[in-house]
Amino acid sequence: MAATPHGSFLRYEGYRYLKFASALCILSILLYWWHDPQDGPNGGTWLGYTLGTLGAGLIAWLAWLGVRKRRYSSTLGTVKGWLSAHVYLGLALITVATLHTGFQFGWNIHTLAYTLMMIVILSGIFGIAAYARMPTLITENMGDSDRETLIDEILDLNQQALKIADQLGPEVHRITARSTERMRIGGNLRDQLFGPLPPGRRVIDELRKLMADKQRAANSEGFDPNSSATVMFMAGELAQARKSGEAAEKTRQLMEIISRRNSLIVRVNRDILLHAQMQIWLYFHVPLTVALLAALTAHIVSVFIYW
Repeated sequence: MAATPHGSFLRYEGYRYLKFASALCILSILLYWWHDPQDGPNGGTWLGYTLGTLGAGLIAWLAWLGVRKRRYSSTLGTVKGWLSAHVYLGLALITVATLHTGFQFGWNIHTLAYTLMMIVILSGIFGIAAYARMPTLITENMGDSDRETLIDEILDLNQQALKIADQLGPEVHRITARSTERMRIGGNLRDQLFGPLPPGRRVIDELRKLMADKQRAANSEGFDPNSSATVMFMAGELAQARKSGEAAEKTRQLMEIISRRNSLIVRVNRDILLHAQMQIWLYFHVPLTVALLAALTAHIVSVFIYW
């Protein structure tokens, strides 16, 4: 894994907590293998209670990370250290909790607590992958630019496009104005997580309507209405079919501006998408953790009442 700030917590203090978590798993497995209760492995044996207590303690402690991260004045270790422990001990919890059950599952509160625990851990694994991968993709996409700068440039290009389109006649101006009105940055939750449709499709389709006599050429093999090469091809065709001289140059400028604007919209929407995908797991991880704590409490109370 690359040496990034987002990945350094995994290597904290020479993988201190990975070693600790590994030792905990190995010890639990050895005890489980050595232990041979008369009724078979289950949560009601002394080892089952021991592993159960250890697992419950781990869950409560791991849940405390959310509180610790917001207490910047705390002297109880560093956030990076807590996060490293959170990751590795959270993974160790799979072994501890599974051995606690003795592999006995059913339709009850105990299995529900175990299932919620596994879902929380899986969402955490997704979070680790997101924080390890997304920052690099964000940097590659944005370079030295930031989202606000690109949005300002998009708005400026819109104004330039409208100004040129106004000189090319009412039909071209109408199409260009409609494209700016339909421009989508961010969008709804679905768009933010999976990306909106490519920009510029409608405006290019509208401009193609002005080229009815060139329809067959535009629909030839390899035509892609969103590629910059196609935009330039259409600009040339449009200029040859309907314009000449200075108007043809303005038409070329208009198509270049639209192409540039569309590429910036793609970059901004990708930036929004990557940030959303890096954060969305928390909207599942945190509520599921609360549900896990509730199910764990019910599990413990029921054990003391009925066992």
